[in-house]
Amino acid sequence: MSTTTTKPTLAFFGATGGCASATLASALKDGYTATALARTPSKLTNLLSTTHSLSTSTLNNLIIHSGNVKSVTDVKRALISPANPSHLVSTIIFGVGGSPQMQASITKPCTLDDPHVCEMGMSTVLTALRALSDEDGITTTAAGTKPVIVTISTTGIGAGKRDVPLALYPLYHWMLQIPHADKKKMEELLFTAARDQRIADFVIVRPTLLTDGAPKGTAKVRAGWEWGMQGMEGRQAQKGPELGWTIGRTDVGAWIFEEVIRNGGWEGKCVSLTY
Repeated sequence: MSTTTTKPTLAFFGATGGCASATLASALKDGYTATALARTPSKLTNLLSTTHSLSTSTLNNLIIHSGNVKSVTDVKRALISPANPSHLVSTIIFGVGGSPQMQASITKPCTLDDPHVCEMGMSTVLTALRALSDEDGITTTAAGTKPVIVTISTTGIGAGKRDVPLALYPLYHWMLQIPHADKKKMEELLFTAARDQRIADFVIVRPTLLTDGAPKGTAKVRAGWEWGMQGMEGRQAQKGPELGWTIGRTDVGAWIFEEVIRNGGWEGKCVSLTY
């Protein structure tokens, strides 16, 4: 996303999740500087040093703030650039999610430990950005722009062409109603923020069913896309979604780093990922 030789600074929310942690690890290995908000910083440090084999010197490029994604005060600290406290980070990676739980309901059998965690977390990030501008005078990134927000969502909730196989419809539209409603509200908050020019832009990453299997590599990842906001003239024609069954969390995270953070060009798009 950067047009200069200086690497953009990054802020991570939900960095202990499989997708976001893989993105963070890839970025740190490539010399990026980042902040992260974590309820238990030691959990994130241990994850990066063990699962992702990051050295102590590499971890020195990461500042972990202890806090909760629903606290504006906590989120504000993570949004300030670690390279210059008078600026915002360049890119925000939002990988917050809840833990699935079964409940005694025929119509909505699966819920989350916090059914509004994505919606409320994203709302807090956007509120914190406004507070930094209004209360602290911190309004732009080092490049003089507003941040781009990259969020991890899901297939099955877009308004465009079908992006899940028909055989998955019962799972998506019956079992996962509550988690998907939360993701959809999160996406709508981003669309509104972009329209109101409170952020520079967004990238919504919509992986299909996530697995914890061994990574296959980003060369095996198929990416389709559609514009997040419709009705805007003069833009590139949409490719449309890619249909598939599963994708690994590590490959999703690696793809986000390679394609969105390092290469760029996905701004304004909702990107479906699958093998």
